[in-house]
Amino acid sequence: MHIRPLIALSVLAMAAPILAGCGRKEASRPYRVSGKNVLRYALQSRPTTLDPATVEDGDTIDLLMQVYEGLVQWSVENEIVPNIAERWEVSPDGTVYTFHLKRGVRFHKPYPREVTAADFVYSMTRALLPATRSATAMNYLNDIVGARDVADGKATTVRGLAAPDARTLTITIDRRKPYFLGKLTYPTAYVVCREAVEKKKGLLDETNTVGSGPFALAQYRPGYSVLLAANPDYHGGRPVLDGLERPILPDSTSRQTRYESGGADITDLQRADLSRIQADPVLKGQIREFARANIWYLALNQAAFPPFKDKRVRQAFACAIDKDAILRLALKGTAARAAGILPPGVPGYNPAFRGLPYDPARARALLAAAGYPDGKGFPRLTISFRQGYKYIEDAVVALRSDLQRNLGIECDIQQVEWAQFLTQRTNGTMPCYHLRWAADYLDPQNFLSLMLRTVSPENTIGYSNPEFDRLCDAADVESDPKRRLALYAKAERLAVDDAPWIPMYHLRDVELQKPYVRGLRDSLMGHLPHVTTTVAQ
Repeated sequence: MHIRPLIALSVLAMAAPILAGCGRKEASRPYRVSGKNVLRYALQSRPTTLDPATVEDGDTIDLLMQVYEGLVQWSVENEIVPNIAERWEVSPDGTVYTFHLKRGVRFHKPYPREVTAADFVYSMTRALLPATRSATAMNYLNDIVGARDVADGKATTVRGLAAPDARTLTITIDRRKPYFLGKLTYPTAYVVCREAVEKKKGLLDETNTVGSGPFALAQYRPGYSVLLAANPDYHGGRPVLDGLERPILPDSTSRQTRYESGGADITDLQRADLSRIQADPVLKGQIREFARANIWYLALNQAAFPPFKDKRVRQAFACAIDKDAILRLALKGTAARAAGILPPGVPGYNPAFRGLPYDPARARALLAAAGYPDGKGFPRLTISFRQGYKYIEDAVVALRSDLQRNLGIECDIQQVEWAQFLTQRTNGTMPCYHLRWAADYLDPQNFLSLMLRTVSPENTIGYSNPEFDRLCDAADVESDPKRRLALYAKAERLAVDDAPWIPMYHLRDVELQKPYVRGLRDSLMGHLPHVTTTVAQ
């Protein structure tokens, strides 16, 4: 049984090598973890960045949203609620958002001044500047008037951003976009401290991580651990926790072992361990499941693998994969089969939609019609997936078996380290990969227009269908909710039939939590910042 006072010893034990390894910069940090109420849960991969303007993965966002924050945030009811902005108005034509900032919001030390509207203008402009090299800024800030000019290097100021006074921010977008407010929950809209960033000539890393959130960076050991300390001056009130201890453990077995030995308070539960955990008289009571708005898919990259340019090949792959068997054997029933792209919880999700069914005979016929009878002549294909998750590997092994059995296609599989995976995905070099897209905001635009429209930065797999683009473009600006969802429904059906990627399943998060973990807040996007969490016994 884990004894909580050991946390103090573990934090002190970490401090010596951290200080020795990082020198005076670590020693001069203004925040220290003081107290024993420290939540310990592993980062499942090395943080890909400490800059909210460039982050693009959920693991790192979970870390950064404790330190940085934006105008608005998600609630446990999955609604957008005030954060640094205490209120806002939208113009009758839906193009001008006027935010009124909360008083008393301050940056962390060593720059504990009040956050102003000009800081948001600076932060969003910085995210768009080419020098920042953000792969995500134009996904989430592109609707702002003048954003494109800045991103293309044609301007240095965003015409649609203005700060009439210290507590008023106006954002003007190009057309009515019903989903726009949701985009401001993404880290590209978080506020950063100008003085801290300019001290390193625009770079933002562990030496100048200064936000306004409930926790501040106390220690960072690249590749080993991150330690966050409670911000005593947080505008929402000091967090209940004294700190967050985040060891970096990409290996799922290591995370599980640490939890069971008492070295962690929360961990993700591997599906292969589920039966054993359910049979354990102590651990079975610590299982927690959380619904998530996500879609796991198999991407068929037409830009990197020429056979995927043929729709019949893509449809053959879709009809050859037994999703129900994967849910049962690899995922142990912790997911729902996906027929379409939109997940439960997102407006427009249609549980009656059937998509492309599992039909091996049809799959073989389609592949033969495309010129590859029984898989003859089909080039060797590699399916990539993220390193460190046994259930992802199990799912990929199962679908590889389906392709071999039902189509006669032999595939290689390869695990890829997460940061490298993201780079290869962005560059469009992986022929085929299995990946999750989780909601940034609860709107069909986040799954359809953002992911699969021809010119979207997220579409790196070569999919292009003018009719899909037309439907998404119309839906993105439609003010009538019913007509808007009807347009997205048509677009979704078209994309599923085109099969640029194959919707696989909607996965629930399964975790183990110690009984003393209380006050955790959750939404369909994931756990919310730990302002009310406690591990005190």
